[in-house]
Amino acid sequence: MNLFEVFLAAKAWASVAGAEHHAPDISGIIFPLLNFLIYVGVIYYYALPLVRRFLRSRRAEVVATITAVETRKQRAKAVLEDYTHRLANLDQEGQSIQELLKTEGEREKARVISEAEVMATKIKSDAEFLAEQEIKIAKQQVLEEMAERAKVLAADLVRRHISPADQARLVEEFIQQVGQVR
Repeated sequence: MNLFEVFLAAKAWASVAGAEHHAPDISGIIFPLLNFLIYVGVIYYYALPLVRRFLRSRRAEVVATITAVETRKQRAKAVLEDYTHRLANLDQEGQSIQELLKTEGEREKARVISEAEVMATKIKSDAEFLAEQEIKIAKQQVLEEMAERAKVLAADLVRRHISPADQARLVEEFIQQVGQVR
């Protein structure tokens, strides 16, 4: 079958179907058309604004979410770059911290040694001062002891070697000397 024969067969079939077709009456066209127009009006005035509002809010949510995600993505990139930079410089940063701690330790050591030397000098001078004071006190005690012993020995000697006549003469001489001083 060629194309021409197919067209002829289609024309014949259409003419047969058209012969049986009756024209619809006006109420069969108007009522469904009015029903359709009312349906379109209801959808246009009531459903379409709700759908638009929903779609606008949904779009705003999606845009806000995309913006938030983009912001978090930028922050994450910045943090990643920071950590990548830190990791690249980790050995150098470790060495610098180690050198800083070593320098701080040396400085603290020098300070402690300096304080210890000052304290040792002070302790030494305090010890020398206390030793001198102890020596002075000891000398004073020895002198007092020697004076007390000399006094005791002198009193003992005087008792043994002075007679009552010598004692009377000494008392007389003392009284005369006191009288002359007045």
